[in-house]
Amino acid sequence: MKKEPIEMQPSAARLVESLRDTGYTFSTSVADIVDNSVSADATEIKIILDLDFGNNPRLRIVDNGSGMDENGLIAAMIYGSPLRPNPKSLGKFGMGLKTASTSFARKLTVLSVKDNIYSSRQWDLDKIKETNKWILLEPEINEYEEEVALLNKLRENKNGTIVIWENIDRLVRSNNEGTTKDQLDKIAKELIEHLSGTFFNFLNGTDGYNKIKIEVNSISLEPWDPFCRWLNVERKRVETHINKPFKIEETNNGKDEVIGEFHVNIYILPNKNELTQTELDRMRYGLDNQGFHVFREGRMIYSGGWPNRLFVKEPHLNLIRVELLFDHKLDHYFQIDIKKSRIDLPKDLRDQLKKVLAPARHEANRRYRIGSNNNNNKNSSDVLNEQHSKSSLAIDKHHETTTSGSEVTSVDRTNGETEIKNKFGTTKVKLKFDFENSKLVETKDNLEDGVLWTPGLVDGNKHAVFLNQSHEFYKKFYLANKENTALIIAMDSLLWSLAEAELSVMSTAVKRNLEDMRISVSKSLRTLAEELPEIKEINDTINEED
Repeated sequence: MKKEPIEMQPSAARLVESLRDTGYTFSTSVADIVDNSVSADATEIKIILDLDFGNNPRLRIVDNGSGMDENGLIAAMIYGSPLRPNPKSLGKFGMGLKTASTSFARKLTVLSVKDNIYSSRQWDLDKIKETNKWILLEPEINEYEEEVALLNKLRENKNGTIVIWENIDRLVRSNNEGTTKDQLDKIAKELIEHLSGTFFNFLNGTDGYNKIKIEVNSISLEPWDPFCRWLNVERKRVETHINKPFKIEETNNGKDEVIGEFHVNIYILPNKNELTQTELDRMRYGLDNQGFHVFREGRMIYSGGWPNRLFVKEPHLNLIRVELLFDHKLDHYFQIDIKKSRIDLPKDLRDQLKKVLAPARHEANRRYRIGSNNNNNKNSSDVLNEQHSKSSLAIDKHHETTTSGSEVTSVDRTNGETEIKNKFGTTKVKLKFDFENSKLVETKDNLEDGVLWTPGLVDGNKHAVFLNQSHEFYKKFYLANKENTALIIAMDSLLWSLAEAELSVMSTAVKRNLEDMRISVSKSLRTLAEELPEIKEINDTINEED
């Protein structure tokens, strides 16, 4: 006999605690609450992050939106609340209000007023843990006199809602970094930066989006345009490429149907040396904001970077910002998650995007190189050449003893081959030559495979090291320290020693491995160079210390 299916009830205490670990950051969680305010047609939203009377963090988010009656509020507090009638709604999954709030707070209270009738409901995780039941509380309105006053002041006898986080236990880590107040001030600053981009279209009131005003601790948010189109107001400074929409098709009943489309527009920023510090600050220039900025129904869900590691973050890509726009119809295509902070690009789309972005990458690289050449002016080059000359002299004093592990037995200048003899035998290798010079440390515009250094020979078959001045590590490290003779000589000596060590252990069996090692190290240093400060930042720091 077939048994009846059993309805399984999850443990309320365990599930509600597990849902706290869905991966929200504080900024993305607050943005999720603001989504609900925007969906409720609010024109003004105030966010207050402060301390309660017991010096514990608390958060209030109040709006003058459409508000909710009792039934509407109860529905909104359900985990997996009913589907909203408008599919464009920013509140998509019916989970954000709860999971975003309880990711940081153990008590979530919502007060809402509709047609001047107040309703209140509350989730208290400690109560759920104690009873192991989904007990939705109804706090007394008079318990929240301050919040009611905030709500009444904002709504001006209309509707509205205030969301309250209490018992916040996952925001302030410890007092080692300063007082709780200091930490909250820093968190509020980060929140302002995040929301100003996330709700750019709504703060700006462009492209048919209802204009809203958002305040964080009484600071009004200014919309942040990641594509810096404000640079084109007086004259065109941002190069813009508006592409045809990408159409997405699915097969239904044997027929291909277009289910939606999205837009990819590319913006190439001016070179850094063409911008003032004020402009650089406003555009938030740097590695964090290069690449894609993705908008769903006008709301930014991804900001800065290359989804699915489309490209690796590199300094010259700082000049490229990509706008990807789509609506709710393609949520499943891009696999939007509950937090609305992640996007997944299908493999076939990634290949298309790489082709579309290729010209922009080339142009950005060209502009970046121009800037690098301007930064590496004659004075910088002259200073570094002098430093490398000092390194060469220092190494040359010990050249005979330091090269005892290998010697050059023959050189074929026609095909660039050299015979190197060491304790492992004699091996033919291709080396870089520069017999017109005698410096043991030399720079070249570029090196094969983009390596930072390579062993070579100079006048008299002396062992030398050639440095790639186009490599990001060279540009960041050497230029920033060009006046520091001891540091330059130390670094030159290290790289020369690595080149010499390569020749000392060279054999046919390991020749390719040694080349791969040098390529791999150079690649890692290119990535790590991103963490080195810009030369201007170093100079600014020195000036501040002085």
